[in-house]
Amino acid sequence: MEQINHHTKINASENAVIWSQYVNDSMSRCILRYMLHDVKDEDIRDLLEFALELSETHLEKTKQFLSLENLPIPIGFTDEDVTVDAPSLFTDTFKIVYLHIMTIHGLTRYAGATSVCIREDVRKYFIECTSQTLELYDRVTSVSLNKGIINKPPTLNNQQKIDFVRKQNYLTGWFGKRRPINAIEISGVHLNMQKTMVKMVLELGFSQVCQSKEVRDYMERARKLCIKHFDILSSMLREENLHVPKLFETEVTDSTVPPFSDKLMLFHIATLLSAAIAYYSEALSMGQRRDLTANYARMNTEIALIAEEGINLLIEKGWMEQPPSATDHESLAKN
Repeated sequence: MEQINHHTKINASENAVIWSQYVNDSMSRCILRYMLHDVKDEDIRDLLEFALELSETHLEKTKQFLSLENLPIPIGFTDEDVTVDAPSLFTDTFKIVYLHIMTIHGLTRYAGATSVCIREDVRKYFIECTSQTLELYDRVTSVSLNKGIINKPPTLNNQQKIDFVRKQNYLTGWFGKRRPINAIEISGVHLNMQKTMVKMVLELGFSQVCQSKEVRDYMERARKLCIKHFDILSSMLREENLHVPKLFETEVTDSTVPPFSDKLMLFHIATLLSAAIAYYSEALSMGQRRDLTANYARMNTEIALIAEEGINLLIEKGWMEQPPSATDHESLAKN
């Protein structure tokens, strides 16, 4: 393996993104190995193999970064968290839909990671991760389009022209006549609907294989909230006679054999719900109609509460691995 040359100690931000990537890729490795076990479509198999290769490469790279700094390697998720030969819980169709959305999450994470990295070797590593993930995204999108699986955003078929906003009522939305939703707002709504749809399918599948009643109940509560949010987002498009993304809940099989540990499934859903806060917030910041931004603000509060509930359950079960922390000088002084 190529040696990492550096002269400065990894800073807290770099430590955070390297640590987080190790944990997330250890989870991805478990999920991709399971999905690969019985995938039937050869095109989708190629994508899953490429994604798994990236996850395993990233695990080795992040482990090397931490080892050279004499920092502990996270436990993350291991072979104990996956039963590779468990019966299929999801069809091939959902596997590529899942890969499409998780690749978008990866691109977001890597862009954020690069922006906080100062040391050259760490910075270049995350730039390389972004490049690799862009290739995966491009391949996944092409295959999804060819198979007619991908959810395309709505198309604006009216005649467009250059114009400027001339009245303050462009921002209104609660009372009186509302202006049509604009392209920027449509983009945010559509992306958040796709992400919500994937969570709904995962929560449905996970709820029928969970071993713990507490985790199963949490999956069901999270799914009900995601359905509610999907309906709210759908209404934003349907009011303008725009199509909404299709659902993939029929791509869940009738298997009740758990392919993953409750720890992995709970962590995955809780972190996806937490990530939704950022995506809702971005759509809120770009929205220019008050009723839409009010919906995002309310959904953000609701998603934050259910995400926190999931984190609390992880802690209660002893499954929440603690990220690197600053020195607690006050406790040291007392001891």
